[in-house]
Amino acid sequence: MADEAKVFILTGEWQDLQKGNTLNFWGISDTGVPVEFIIDEIRPVFFIDRLNTPLNLPFQHNRREVKLKSFDFKDVDALYFRTQRDLKAAAEFLRSNAIRTYESDVDPVRRFLMERFIYAQVKLTGESTNQGNSIRFINPKVAPCEFEPGFRIASIDIETGIQDGRLYSIAADLRGASGIEQIVFMLGDNPPEAHQDPRLKLFPTEKELLQNFIAWFKSSDPDIIIGWHVIGFDLMFLENKARELHVPFDISRGGRISLGTGRMGNYYAYIPGRVVIDGPPALRGAFYSFEDYKLETVAQELLGKGKTIAPDEDKVGEIERYFSQDKIKLAEYNLQDAVLVSEIFAKTGLIELCVKRSQISGLMMDQLSKMTAAFDNFYLPRLHRAGLVAPDSTSPKMEENLLGGYVIDPKPGIYDDVIVMDYKSLYPSIIRTFKIDPLSMLSSDINPVVTPGGYRFSATKHILPDYIGLLMEKRAGAKKSRNRHLAQAIKILMNSFYGVMGAYGCRFFRPYLPNAITTTGQWVLLESRKFFEEKGYETVYGDTDSLFLRLKTVEKGDKALKAGEMLAREMNEFWRMRLKSEFSLDSFLEIEFEKHYSRFILTQARGTENGAKKRYAGLIETGGKRELEFTGMEIVRSDWTRLAKEFQQELYSLIFNGQDAGEWIREFVDGINRGVHDDKLVYRKRLRKDLDLYTKSTPPHVKAARMINQSSGVIRYVMTKRGPVPVELEHGDYDYQHYIEKQIKPIADSVLGLLGQSFETLFKPTQLNFFS
Repeated sequence: MADEAKVFILTGEWQDLQKGNTLNFWGISDTGVPVEFIIDEIRPVFFIDRLNTPLNLPFQHNRREVKLKSFDFKDVDALYFRTQRDLKAAAEFLRSNAIRTYESDVDPVRRFLMERFIYAQVKLTGESTNQGNSIRFINPKVAPCEFEPGFRIASIDIETGIQDGRLYSIAADLRGASGIEQIVFMLGDNPPEAHQDPRLKLFPTEKELLQNFIAWFKSSDPDIIIGWHVIGFDLMFLENKARELHVPFDISRGGRISLGTGRMGNYYAYIPGRVVIDGPPALRGAFYSFEDYKLETVAQELLGKGKTIAPDEDKVGEIERYFSQDKIKLAEYNLQDAVLVSEIFAKTGLIELCVKRSQISGLMMDQLSKMTAAFDNFYLPRLHRAGLVAPDSTSPKMEENLLGGYVIDPKPGIYDDVIVMDYKSLYPSIIRTFKIDPLSMLSSDINPVVTPGGYRFSATKHILPDYIGLLMEKRAGAKKSRNRHLAQAIKILMNSFYGVMGAYGCRFFRPYLPNAITTTGQWVLLESRKFFEEKGYETVYGDTDSLFLRLKTVEKGDKALKAGEMLAREMNEFWRMRLKSEFSLDSFLEIEFEKHYSRFILTQARGTENGAKKRYAGLIETGGKRELEFTGMEIVRSDWTRLAKEFQQELYSLIFNGQDAGEWIREFVDGINRGVHDDKLVYRKRLRKDLDLYTKSTPPHVKAARMINQSSGVIRYVMTKRGPVPVELEHGDYDYQHYIEKQIKPIADSVLGLLGQSFETLFKPTQLNFFS
């Protein structure tokens, strides 16, 4: 009787072995057991034109006729190879001889999974063998399945000596179904009995420390490794230290590990059988935003607590002192970092989100940023079943420029009662409504649909519109069942489709496709404004998928919600009828009443009387609570000082409350000159390249970085009468006039101009009452 296992796939790789190309997968079963399955019966493949390619090709291959065509609707043949290395060499030979290849760049691991519609989870059926801590299948039958996996998650953090590069300690916080285990491996002798902590393990040499950590790690056998810069610092340091000490850095479940830096400067880690998820990029991928991504900053904001060494203390000095004098304290500090990471991941649900994104996209959990690969995953198998193969990913010539979303010029002013009407998933809805996708573009002579911008598609032969419909149904179900991680995973995937089809790295890139979407979006926004204005509503601003409408006097206050929901119903009915009558299409456009600002400000662009795009602030009042929202302004930008942010917050609060802000501004500026706000003057700006590469100009943060030889990360500096100075150096001679002119004055003038005032006139002796 055959064995069965449901497996959530963690890693997959291909290898060219003596037998041929072999696919090796690792995952975790629904019972929590690690599972390896090996596929060595599938041959790598790509496609070539049947008629334009010689029958006798000078390399080993197996050529077969297939019932597939290219995008030019020419017959193609499939070329099969024994190894992936042979495939790559053949593809390169053909391209060098001007012979087109199709799908020669599709990874064999991804092709195997996508063609079987396996999205992260697979049911294996076949003979299995026990490998000790894991089980192994070879060439099992595979089929899609669904289940909710459980993981053992290890948060790893290390401490090192800055001067001598020694490994001081490794802390681990391991969590899973069996509970929590915490342990610290440290260099040193055992402390007195009274000061021992059972979690602390001391070793006399770095080699023994590292060997014992690796032994514990393999015995504990985590599925997922998390941390803070865990790849670029912790794991790479440990790998280098292991190499230095001649210790095998064997932390995989089977096979060689690979740590390195990608083409875009991002770090990657491939550890067979385990997934590594780094905190900062995972949070950015989930659209979290913080002032900076230091562990202390994120932990304080999300958890309300932080490291055991305060940020204003000498961290390096304290770690060195702890190591030499108080190893218990160092263990507590080291372990607290690992625990904070575990709690941040738990608080945000990052693992759950990664799982859902993997299940929806088919990407491995450590490859979720590869949205063009996600597009391939669902599109290529369906394209093959429609009788076509796709081209290789190349850099095609630009047939036309890419167009952007439409922005309705803002009308600067201070308004009462403005509502925001927002189209839900506008671009995916346009794709679904007007049947926009690569296959539909190629088949536009079959039951054609013509968009408002004149782009032609097929109303009946397409892939992406139906797939979006399926995703929208799943998302609606996820929201109804309050599965926020699934709902967000689907939203991220759907919103990527427009960008992917407009990306050079996508095999389906044609400017025709994104431009068909954006021109339709522009038409929808302008026709919506016309609809609302004919009903007597002024549009004060609009951007891509949102309109900001000024309510009528009789609809203000408590009546705003009712007015907004009524307008949404009327707009949606308008589209239902118009698209049916003019285009014979069902409308999937859906506008909704998003929010009501009781007071709203659209600022002027600096130095002009025109409105500033993508910059506004509003006051929301609900249930007796008042909340200020800022978009695109200094208060939400990480490179402005706390001084500017607090000034803007209070200034807008006064204006929204109808209070005289003139005297307050004068007092605030006087406070700057008296040193009252000295603790708010720090700039924070990230270095985007090596210091040596700043040659044409030297921005202030680069000058500050050079003073302390800081070559990467966020630079914290202040402006002094000597120029920019990093906070690590003496900086008491603040240039207060700089802060007043560069931080306070621009913020003040952007809103004072709406009141017929300016920052300069506030300080004239004859200045009248601010609101007179």
